[in-house]
Amino acid sequence: MTETETPEYLTLREYADAIGKSPRTVQRQLATGEITSDKKLPGATGDHLFRADREEVLRTGASNA
Repeated sequence: MTETETPEYLTLREYADAIGKSPRTVQRQLATGEITSDKKLPGATGDHLFRADREEVLRTGASNA
């Protein structure tokens, strides 16, 4: 990725699918601090966003290819 490119982000559901977990499991892991999101949209119910180039996404995607 070059400096001018904007990183691609995944929603919580897309991230969960990419790493082979349920969205609820990812929500629990966020709540306990086991994982962190890369961005949080504003508001109490704002979505958590995860970069598509996170190591666990790339690793899981490669093993499913």
